Amino acid sequence: MPSVTCFAERRPALQVMLLAGVVLCLSGCKLVDQKTFNPQAGKPPKPYIPPPPPGPPPVPPLVELVSGTPPAEWSAPVEQMVRKALVRKPNILFVVKCLVPPSGNSDLDQLTLVQLVQGDGQAVTQAIIKAGAAPDQVEITAMPDSTVTKPVIRVYVQ
Repeated sequence: MPSVTCFAERRPALQVMLLAGVVLCLSGCKLVDQKTFNPQAGKPPKPYIPPPPPGPPPVPPLVELVSGTPPAEWSAPVEQMVRKALVRKPNILFVVKCLVPPSGNSDLDQLTLVQLVQGDGQAVTQAIIKAGAAPDQVEITAMPDSTVTKPVIRVYVQ
């Protein structure tokens, strides 16, 4: 039969080995907490900000003419539309916009705009006045516009 001193000497070593085994087993475990079930737990909330509502749809022009179109093709329809607009609203304002695609060279854009205004822009303005609009009811503007691919004249009403 083993002696009492033999068990007494082995017991602390057995306890140390048992404790070391438990520590090794627990070190590989992940403790259960609130992030186990929800990885976003503890983070501040990010509020949803909806995108701004789209603006009103763009107003289509009354007339759109490509630069260089012969007056014989557009003068009759322009006259007819101007008369109809004047019947609906006698104090209407016709805005003639001369638009060119931007070229990246401001001097070239300015020269193209001047030629467009002096050519087709003035012709459209005169056709509107000839159709019955007073000269103070017609406004003409010119600007580069990235939405067009070639010089155009658009007539808007206000």
